[in-house]
Amino acid sequence: MDVCHLQCHIGTDTVSLAREGARVTGVDFSHPALVSAAVLAERSGVDVTWVESDVLDARAAVTGDFDVVYTSIGTICWLADLDRWAAQVAALLRPGGVFFIRDGHPALYALDEDADELVTRHRYFPDGTAQQWEDATTYAGDGTVSQPRTYEWPHPLSEIVNALLGAGLRLRRLDEGRTLPWRFSSRMEETGDGSWTWPERDRDRIPTTYTIVATRD
Repeated sequence: MDVCHLQCHIGTDTVSLAREGARVTGVDFSHPALVSAAVLAERSGVDVTWVESDVLDARAAVTGDFDVVYTSIGTICWLADLDRWAAQVAALLRPGGVFFIRDGHPALYALDEDADELVTRHRYFPDGTAQQWEDATTYAGDGTVSQPRTYEWPHPLSEIVNALLGAGLRLRRLDEGRTLPWRFSSRMEETGDGSWTWPERDRDRIPTTYTIVATRD
């Protein structure tokens, strides 16, 4: 299969897809991330095409079309315009192609990650502006970042689904999950397979992820 991985970052998922036999193109706007991704692919003995581009301009930057367009954890919260994003996805897919996304659930992102209970702290619904905060820590290690300000746009599940439908895609499946591949809150517990989940009393009260599968006719 021909697979396009949007917002591929340092390429771990991209390389995994290539190791399964796919012909993969990874797209990201960060040059240093793509350099790291290329090193990982070389060490893993797989060929991947890397394209440096803003995801909102992906169709113009990438050659060809694809059986699968893929994106995953921590992607669309950085985007203000989901209609433009969904249009890129649809334009990259060949007829019959499949789009797959798994990401953190917008209901989860509205919670106060530092609270002792499940209470909301952030907006669930968009108002056209980004949420901002200052945090110099990094998930990549113990160091700090030189530019600590973060901007993220909240996108409710309805906005995500409607953007894909508006781009002409056909929704095939929508699932919501109870585990995460990172520790959103210090209250979360390890599951034993590298995932995290809420304590048992909260596990059925709030979703942690959503997965959407859609196709292009």
